[in-house]
Amino acid sequence: MPDLLFHPISRMALLFATMRRSTLHLGILWGFGLVSFSAGAAQLGAGLTVNPVPAGESTVYQLQVVNGKADSLPEFPSIQGLQSEYMGQSSSSKTQIINGRMQQYRTLIYQWRLVAQSEGVFLIPPIEVVVGGNTLQTPSVQLRVAKGINYDEFAFIQLNLPRKTFYEGEPFTFSVDLLELNATVNQAPDIEVDGMVIQRISDNLRSTRKVVGNRTYNVNSLDYVGRSVRNGPLTLGPFSWPVSLVFRQNGRSRSFFDSFFDQGTRREVVLSAPAESLNIMPLPTEGRPADFGGAIGNYQMQVEASPMNLKVGDPLTVKIRIFGEGSLEAIQMPSIDHWTDFKTYPPNARTEASDPSGLKGSRFFEQVVIPQNSEMDVLPPLVFSYFNPMEGAYHTIEHPAMALKVSPNPQAPSVSSAPVEGITEAGLPKPRPKDLVPIKPFLGSSVALSQPWALNTVFYWVQSIPVVLLGMLALGAKWRDSQTKNPIKQRKRQVDQWLKAQYPQLESLAQKGDGNSFFEYLFRMIQERLGQVLDMPAASITEDVVDHPRLVEQLTGPHHELLRELFDACNHARYAPESDHRKLVEFSSNARELLEGLH
Repeated sequence: MPDLLFHPISRMALLFATMRRSTLHLGILWGFGLVSFSAGAAQLGAGLTVNPVPAGESTVYQLQVVNGKADSLPEFPSIQGLQSEYMGQSSSSKTQIINGRMQQYRTLIYQWRLVAQSEGVFLIPPIEVVVGGNTLQTPSVQLRVAKGINYDEFAFIQLNLPRKTFYEGEPFTFSVDLLELNATVNQAPDIEVDGMVIQRISDNLRSTRKVVGNRTYNVNSLDYVGRSVRNGPLTLGPFSWPVSLVFRQNGRSRSFFDSFFDQGTRREVVLSAPAESLNIMPLPTEGRPADFGGAIGNYQMQVEASPMNLKVGDPLTVKIRIFGEGSLEAIQMPSIDHWTDFKTYPPNARTEASDPSGLKGSRFFEQVVIPQNSEMDVLPPLVFSYFNPMEGAYHTIEHPAMALKVSPNPQAPSVSSAPVEGITEAGLPKPRPKDLVPIKPFLGSSVALSQPWALNTVFYWVQSIPVVLLGMLALGAKWRDSQTKNPIKQRKRQVDQWLKAQYPQLESLAQKGDGNSFFEYLFRMIQERLGQVLDMPAASITEDVVDHPRLVEQLTGPHHELLRELFDACNHARYAPESDHRKLVEFSSNARELLEGLH
């Protein structure tokens, strides 16, 4: 229990004990109306969660304000040899019954984490707190610090390095091991680095056991890959690893059950280990190949190419595999700048690691090239150089030239071989200069341009043509739609089509001299046309509509009289039909002219 002291008079322990005894009777007292509520004056309390505490371990100083709130954050005093860190605040609420009166206590708790590195007694003086404008003081508290626990007996950190001397940029693996007797690990260690880049291989602990002295420790290991970014003396570490340790009570148990139920005391501690000094050497300049691209490790190279029999302009794929141990991602494709008679494209690269560290495996390159002429008979050699840190020397792998057959391609333009600029010491042709135009430091004098095309009137006329065409198409579509949906125009089209089909039949009856049938057809045709013109049912059309204003407006004098004559002929045919085919042909011709002229 925390060692808590209160001011002015009352002690929290007494209040809590009274509250526990009175809680059972709360319902009964409330029912009889014997309970009333009250809140006491503001009080201050101060105490430590752990006292005494071993040196190097932490305890929490709690400042409690009961039935009040500090006007501002209290300030913890500075005490020599004692480190303090503000941890925030929390609140709680308690209720007690005294003499039938229910009192509520609302507590605001301010907390500081304290750590003392040496044993002794530390006096925490009273702290002034302003509550509601009144200044109150906490009682002084003594922190008793015992001799620190030697955690090395229970857990410690070890660093496993393959060696302490490396070359700049050389990758290496190492592990940080936690050797413990009874600990729980919840997070990875913190590692300080200087001039290095490290990466954890896996977040899973690798567990083994190891005997140190006369004790068997559980070993929890985390593996890393490291690489220096500069040369000179560097340090790896220091290391800090938060763990949860379990300490069992000292002394001999009085019974079997005491030993069985003694689960020990769990404490959160931070283990530490000093930094390790490393010597990082620069890569030697003596004997460094001209094509060295920074590959460090131990490698081999395989090269395949297909097809080897092709035509000018056909693609050829070169597959390169560089495998071994080292920084695979840092391997660059061997240079093909001396392949002057090939058109090249950017290569594809991928890495396949064969172990979790990523330092063993293969690096693949696929390069597509196209021969430009049929004079080529070999695929030029490939050269790859790397530095072996175990031997401290450079190595060069050269893949020889491969026979190649390129046939002429009539459909592909042939490019003559470019002259060789020279031969290198390795017997390879020197690459010709890049076709890059140098940057001009001076742009020269400015020249005024003519009127921009965007400001030319012709440009806008040309741009308006698609808009006009689109508008015409839209209007045409709208007109066709209106023609289709207009009932008057739709009826006119139907009557026009029907009359066109009846004219041959009418002429045929006239040629035959069949007056009865001829005038029946003629009268019906007149009804259909006039019904369409006057927007009337065809059956209601008689000679009475001859003088209709719409007909008078459309027909001239002779045509108006012709219409009246046709009606008279149709009426006369009911009693004495005309049988002279010449007269019937004339009626047919005049009727067709009249009906086609009406709209």
